[in-house]
Amino acid sequence: MSARTASTGFLPAARERIVSFIRDFAAGSPNGVVVGISGGGDSALVAYLSVEALGKSKVLGVLMPSTSTPNADTDDALEICRLLGIGHKIHPIDGIVLAFQTLLSEKRDRITVGNLKARIRMCILYWYANSMNKLVVGTDDKSEHTLGFYCYDESTRVVTTDGPKGIDELRKGDLVFSLDPVSRHVTEQPVEDVSTFEYDSDLVRFKSRSVDMLVTPNHRMLVHTSSSNLGGRLAFRTAEDCLKRVGTYTPTPVGWKGTESQTSAGLTITLKQRHITRRVTFALEDILYLFGLYIGDGSATKGSVTVPVRSKLSRAEYAVMGRSRTSGRFARLADATATPHLKTYDTFETDFSLPYYTKDKARERLLQILRKYGIGFSLTPDQVRVSSREIYEIFIQCGIGAANKHIPSWILRYPSELLVHLLRGLKDSDGSHSEKLNVYYTTSTRLKDDFVQLCVKLGRLPTLRQRPARVVMMKNHGNKLIHSSACYEISYGLARRGYRFVRSSKGELVAYKGRVWCPSVPPFENILVERNGKYIFSGNTKFGDGGVDFNPIGDLYKTEVREMSKMIGVPSSVVTKPSSPRLWEGHEAETELGISYADLDKQLVAKNVKDEKIRQMIKKNAHKAGDPPIPSLEDLRVGFQP
Repeated sequence: MSARTASTGFLPAARERIVSFIRDFAAGSPNGVVVGISGGGDSALVAYLSVEALGKSKVLGVLMPSTSTPNADTDDALEICRLLGIGHKIHPIDGIVLAFQTLLSEKRDRITVGNLKARIRMCILYWYANSMNKLVVGTDDKSEHTLGFYCYDESTRVVTTDGPKGIDELRKGDLVFSLDPVSRHVTEQPVEDVSTFEYDSDLVRFKSRSVDMLVTPNHRMLVHTSSSNLGGRLAFRTAEDCLKRVGTYTPTPVGWKGTESQTSAGLTITLKQRHITRRVTFALEDILYLFGLYIGDGSATKGSVTVPVRSKLSRAEYAVMGRSRTSGRFARLADATATPHLKTYDTFETDFSLPYYTKDKARERLLQILRKYGIGFSLTPDQVRVSSREIYEIFIQCGIGAANKHIPSWILRYPSELLVHLLRGLKDSDGSHSEKLNVYYTTSTRLKDDFVQLCVKLGRLPTLRQRPARVVMMKNHGNKLIHSSACYEISYGLARRGYRFVRSSKGELVAYKGRVWCPSVPPFENILVERNGKYIFSGNTKFGDGGVDFNPIGDLYKTEVREMSKMIGVPSSVVTKPSSPRLWEGHEAETELGISYADLDKQLVAKNVKDEKIRQMIKKNAHKAGDPPIPSLEDLRVGFQP
């Protein structure tokens, strides 16, 4: 209940003024008003007040359910009409929504469809209002009318399939990672919109070894609501609320389903070695492991070699022309004493730098795979070399040179059950050799981003830091000095636990002045973000508005709507129902906003709002309270005679 609702005289006085307002405003419309009745508290209260002001004969209720409307909501809406004795129309809107989608585009994302439903309902209300000479009554309360959205500080970046992007880089349509709150699988979703705001107030900071967040207090954290159900459905909780608790369980993903078939027969190539051509099909677990080794320790070289030959004929030509027509035997080539001809051949070499004395396990695994598929190779103490154009063309996709290495995007389409073999190859090449540590090193910025994506798709949230150049002494190899350049060090944990525990003792309020921002990413409204090399899935934004002729409860806060509804006899099942626009299945306003209306109203009702986040919300949505902005042209008319 808001502060002013607690005043004993407020509700009766407010009721009387609203009823008078409806009566006066509708005086110019002798046929009355149209009310969209959803089965929720706001529309029920407006219907009751409209009947009180105008009488039941001048109020028409219109029900516009969709597939996302629970049957209980439709039943409640019908019950409201019955209790009030008003006429009503029922118009399911799914067919109209489908027609819009078919005519306009193939787009099916939740935000677009949700807002389309709101505007279709508005059009239906105006159809009846215009055809019956009535007015459309709005049902938005003050709490809903003033809300906006924003979340992250300027240093936070959103992780996309092209790497992390900041406030000035992220664009509509960029693919980002979002967590399905039911299955907890990683998904890729396009950015719907990006909003930025100026901000001058406190932010909430959570900082630990694995978490670094700086967000507005009303930011929606994606959390496990119970420590006893860490494998269950996730929910949103405000950062401010999380700060008040002992700690918060934030989720880690269970993996990635992939877009490539897990049951694929493998990777098939036509291999030519030692003048023999054959088809070779690699099992995906084998070829992905080889990709991991190559990315870490491989190099591909295209060159040429010039050698003396006795004949100018190619092997194919000699097979035809060099055979005796009478005996069927091959003819003797040019005299051995003659000056040989020089012939140049292209060479394609793929080298794996796997010394037997430091990377013996990876080297042996590589040799086992090569032998398994009958692929020829040569050995030195430091390298395994494969001479084959086809093998070269497979691995050249990963780039040449350590600073340019990357994981081909098509590989990252495979499900986590297969990607684990790629991770094993990467670890065996440039990962920590300790079984107790899961750390990967690379000098490639692109590979760093690809490796983070790989970790996330395997259900692990990594931690990234930049390690300076250093010199290491190999005591087991004659005190040999190894010089390593500056690189990225990526820690990715030993196992998937399903959560991270963020202690509130690691959180604090900090002063902040600058820009804050928030992407809109349907359908799950959460994103993977990075700050100072630490990654976390967290929430984002809200949306929506409509159009009406007048709005009688526009100055009542949500808590006041509920109290007045109780006072005038709206059924309790409607009054206590969670607020929801029902734009999709399971849609609830407080869950979407990340703050209860009780807490929100306490801030909105203040005469002098000191919290910058609330002022920014009000500022962003102030245009809804008046006419649409238009440019002034009056000064241009000075001296002009039409």
